Amino acid sequence: MPNLLQFNPGQFIGFAIIFARLSGVMITAPILNDANIPPQIKVAFTFLLSLILFPVVARPEVGSNPDVWRLAVVLLGEVSVGVLIGFSAQLLFAGIGIAGEVIGFQMGLGIANVFDPVTQSQVSLVSQFKTVVALMLFVALDGHHIFLQALAGSYGIVPAGGVALKAAGLTHYMEVAGRMFVVGLQLGAPLIVALLAANVGIGLVARAVPQVNIFVVGYPFTIAAGLALLALGMPFFLEGVNLMQRGIEETILAGLRALRS
Repeated sequence: MPNLLQFNPGQFIGFAIIFARLSGVMITAPILNDANIPPQIKVAFTFLLSLILFPVVARPEVGSNPDVWRLAVVLLGEVSVGVLIGFSAQLLFAGIGIAGEVIGFQMGLGIANVFDPVTQSQVSLVSQFKTVVALMLFVALDGHHIFLQALAGSYGIVPAGGVALKAAGLTHYMEVAGRMFVVGLQLGAPLIVALLAANVGIGLVARAVPQVNIFVVGYPFTIAAGLALLALGMPFFLEGVNLMQRGIEETILAGLRALRS
C-alpha cells in the first residue's frame, strides 16, 4: 500500500492527479459547489477524500521526473472529468429549477425573485423553494452517498490520466443537458396545466362579467391556487425527485464510458 508520508515524487504526483479530479467535482457538484461553504472547507474535504482514495486508485506511471506539459495535460483532463461528473448530477436540480421558474411565472410571482448564492443570480421564489426541498431530500435519502460511490467507481471506468475527449462523449453530455428540460417538464407539468386552466377560467369570468376587476381578483386567486396546488402536490414532487435521483449514478457512469480512451 502506498504511503504518502514517505517522500516519493511519483506518489506525490499521483496524489495530485487524484486531487485534480476531486477538485473538478467540487466546482459543479450539487451541495458541494454551494458558495456558502468556505473555500477552506472545500479544500480540506477534497484533500481528505483524496487521501481516502489514494491507496486504492490506480495511478498513471508518470515517473519521478515527468514532462511538465504532459503532466499539465493529465491534470487538466482530470479536472475536466471531475467537472463533468458534478455536471451530470447538477442537471437534475437545474431541471427542477426550470419547473419552478415556469410555475412561479404562472402564479404571478415572476417578479418576486430571490438571490441564489450558487448561481450568483436572481431566481424565482418558487424555483428556489423547489430546489432547496430537492437538495434536502437528496441528502436525507443518502443521495450524496450514491454520488460518492459513483465518484469512486469512476476510476474503474476512466483511470487517472485515461480520459479521451471524443465525439461520443460530447454527444452524450448534450443529450444529458437536453434531458434537463424533460425533467423540468415532468416535475412541473401537473401544476403548469392546473394553473393554465385557472388562468383560462379567470379569462372566461372576465369575459362573462366585464364589471369584475380582473387584476384585483385574478392575482390573489392564482397565487392562492398555486400555493394550494404546491402543498397538495408535494408528496408527488418528492416521489418524483426520489425516482430521478436513483438514476444519478448510472448517468454519471454512462458519461464516463463515453470519455474512456
